[in-house]
Amino acid sequence: MGRRSRARERAVAEAAAGSGTVPAPERRRRSWVQTLNPFKFRQLNRSRARAGAIGFGLAAVLFAVLGMVTGDVSWFSSAVLLGILTLAWGVTAALLGRGDSSS
Repeated sequence: MGRRSRARERAVAEAAAGSGTVPAPERRRRSWVQTLNPFKFRQLNRSRARAGAIGFGLAAVLFAVLGMVTGDVSWFSSAVLLGILTLAWGVTAALLGRGDSSS
């Protein structure tokens, strides 16, 4: 998928170089699906770990509230597991230096 678009960009750049005009580079917008893609591996830094901890914490609170509203115990167990993930990501964010990455 990515190869074709890069090949097209190179072909356009070569054609423009031959004609003497240089086209303006296209600005690609990042969609929300690309932002949430878990398979695009990025280095973990403090801000990403903090954002993960906040996200897991909010999900834990939401699941706990759903458990109270519905009276279903399974929501509480999910909230506890998300709380554990919140703690793990929070500790990771605290241990990472300002400019350090995990790898």
